[in-house]
Amino acid sequence: MPIAVLLYLASYIDRANIGNAKVLGLATSLHLTSGQYNWALSIFFIGYVVFETPSNIIIRRVSPRWYIPILTVIWGLICALFATVKSAGGLLAIRFFLGLAEAGFLPGIVYWLSCWYPRTVLGRRFGILYSTVSLTGAFGGLLATAIHALDGTHGIAGWQWIFIVEGCITAGFGLLALFFMSSYPENASFLSASEKRIVLLANEADHAQKAGESFNAKQIRSAFTDWRTWLWGLVYLTIYIPVYSVILSLPSVVIGLGYKGTTATLMACPPYALGFVIVLTAGWTADRYGKLFYHYVAAILVTIVALIVLMTVENLVVRYIMFFFVMFMFIPVSICWVWLGSNVGGANKRATAVGLVFSLGNIGGAVSGQIYRAEWAPRYVQGHAINVGCYVIALIAGTALWWSYKTDNERRDREAGEHDKGGKQDDLLGEDLGDLGDRHSSFRYYL
Repeated sequence: MPIAVLLYLASYIDRANIGNAKVLGLATSLHLTSGQYNWALSIFFIGYVVFETPSNIIIRRVSPRWYIPILTVIWGLICALFATVKSAGGLLAIRFFLGLAEAGFLPGIVYWLSCWYPRTVLGRRFGILYSTVSLTGAFGGLLATAIHALDGTHGIAGWQWIFIVEGCITAGFGLLALFFMSSYPENASFLSASEKRIVLLANEADHAQKAGESFNAKQIRSAFTDWRTWLWGLVYLTIYIPVYSVILSLPSVVIGLGYKGTTATLMACPPYALGFVIVLTAGWTADRYGKLFYHYVAAILVTIVALIVLMTVENLVVRYIMFFFVMFMFIPVSICWVWLGSNVGGANKRATAVGLVFSLGNIGGAVSGQIYRAEWAPRYVQGHAINVGCYVIALIAGTALWWSYKTDNERRDREAGEHDKGGKQDDLLGEDLGDLGDRHSSFRYYL
């Protein structure tokens, strides 16, 4: 978990630091138009979409212990090279390659963690992991402001120092991960033989995950032919557009509230601090009480209400307060990590499905850079309205998934005569689901 958290924190700082760098001199130095900046935000996700699915198929062939740290070092060095950019074209090019390098990390780390923990404790783990995104907003603005104090040192502008320092830190984290990361529980040096057996039996009992599952092309293909994979893609698309658009644009939106420069970056920090707390809380309650779908719906409804208030109210204090409630947008993402990973049976299918769903979702990242356009400032009513529309679609798609899981569980219980078990998977211990995976009659979906 410490490895996952540090690397994920670094990845989000490196993709989102362009928002802080913009208000601290990047846009002025490169003479960026609003359109060029928006495309710099969007092009990152084109590389992301291209490589996420192939990367998660590769990770089934290559040890995560090597693959994930090497990706981290590569994107850290690319981030540092942002300091050499001299034009809008150069910025677009390097943002594309940063996205290409980062693409394999997030689906890879989500798949990797799902191989270590049973579903009943994944909520807290993914809550801890995803809370680093909101921590990025709070900590990233403070870090960028502090680094910007180096402005002029050795003739290097403050915004350039932001990329250099943060990129080098990321590369250092990647090198450390090479020494401390273990691929899977069965080959973890820090676990005793009995501890390994406990972890492996827990995973077998919970979602029929067998130790050392071999590469299986048929299971990989099944991820592409499962209609739920594509519906999950729609869910991720519609919850990622608001998240990315707010993360990338909040410093600029805060300027619309009357704050400037360094003050704008600092004023963007407190809402993210609240986001950090509520994501951790949601992860704990998800593990304690289950009901993933209810967590998903409640968080979306709170976010929709906050966005509607932002669209209709002109008072600056009220609008700033609403950004605290907008931070509930992080909860559906972390909940969906648990929900998706828990309901795809078989390591090969799960790795492929996670990669494909993340690729589809990150099309939303490419769109997100166009949501809060400069011509819609200072209230950005159109941008908030687009995000509300996304959440309405996410509610419909998520409800369809929940209903399909619920009805499948009930049907399988009836067919197996297991009404008294309520969908539990006690009988899965040591059972091999084979190529059927989650479509096996003994598998029960996690709701």
